[in-house]
Amino acid sequence: MAAKEKLLILCIDRDDDLGMKTGIKGPVIGRDKVLDAAVRHGLADAEDTDFNTVFRAVKLFDEMGKKYHLQVALLTGSRNVGIESDEEIRKQLDKVLRAFPAEYAVLVTDGAQDEHVMPIIQSRLRILSVSRVVVKQSEQLESAYYQIKDFLDNTLDDPRHARLFFGLPALLLILYAAFGFSAQGLRAISFFLACYLFIKAFKLEDPIINAVKEMKVAMSEHRLAFFSYIVGLAFGAFGTYFGYLAAIGVFSLGIFHIAAYFIENSIFLYYLGATIAWVGRNLSYKKRPKGKIVAVPIFGFAVSLVVFAATQFIISKGFSFPSFLTIVLVSFLLMAIAWGIEKGYLNLIMEMLKKKLRRH
Repeated sequence: MAAKEKLLILCIDRDDDLGMKTGIKGPVIGRDKVLDAAVRHGLADAEDTDFNTVFRAVKLFDEMGKKYHLQVALLTGSRNVGIESDEEIRKQLDKVLRAFPAEYAVLVTDGAQDEHVMPIIQSRLRILSVSRVVVKQSEQLESAYYQIKDFLDNTLDDPRHARLFFGLPALLLILYAAFGFSAQGLRAISFFLACYLFIKAFKLEDPIINAVKEMKVAMSEHRLAFFSYIVGLAFGAFGTYFGYLAAIGVFSLGIFHIAAYFIENSIFLYYLGATIAWVGRNLSYKKRPKGKIVAVPIFGFAVSLVVFAATQFIISKGFSFPSFLTIVLVSFLLMAIAWGIEKGYLNLIMEMLKKKLRRH
């Protein structure tokens, strides 16, 4: 680059440590102001190494000042690291470029997290160089930290990887907590850790938050729905308890028999709990047609019946395969009835039959 072209030395505090600890708001423009910000940051928290980046930027300004037409600036993001912090950095960079329209930038960064904002800078001006500042005593530790953090972030963003790296350990921990023979405290810890990994693996945070909000609204405004939720949860707890007792009694028979005995003793209790919650909610909120309120429980019963029949076939309690097929056919009939109720066809048929009877 030519000496007459304008060069901006830029350092970025993406998580706004400077603002939180000193009250200084970005952008900070000019050598003296940037140096003062670094000193105040260091006095506020001497153990924080972020201000080393700012000192490095000031040093580059002093070293290159005789050769280039340059300016130094400090941008601060937000405690909410991500879209919010990057948007704040973009706005501050626009302010700096209005005051000092540079053609090139030298980015001074203290780690991989700040380098995530490079696309924002490159959308406004060209980056001539990147100067990375790492405190020598913590270089390997910091590098390992960012590698682990990036791995976890990328894993959680990809549903397939999340289910593999979090979902599978969660299921293993649940099995250990349910059927392990170690101390009860360790089994309890394993169970709660498994629940956390399971939630992360299948991204259930939002559904759980929505369920809690639904319970709060139901408790304050729709008391019938809240009561039905509590009864439904109670039936679900009973189903889990009785299923667990049945499964633990056949632990030596193998995974298929364990699952079959668990489902045999829990499936209809789960069905009752879900049905009570469903009916109570819809009677309180009045959002769905009556046909669907009736049709969904019939459909659920049909599914539960098939699952129960499958467990009987696995357990081999004198339950033959033709008997299983008979249950499947009955379930199909129930599903057809449920579909007819939901669509209103059964009401239409009943009205036609009534008219014929009246004529006779």
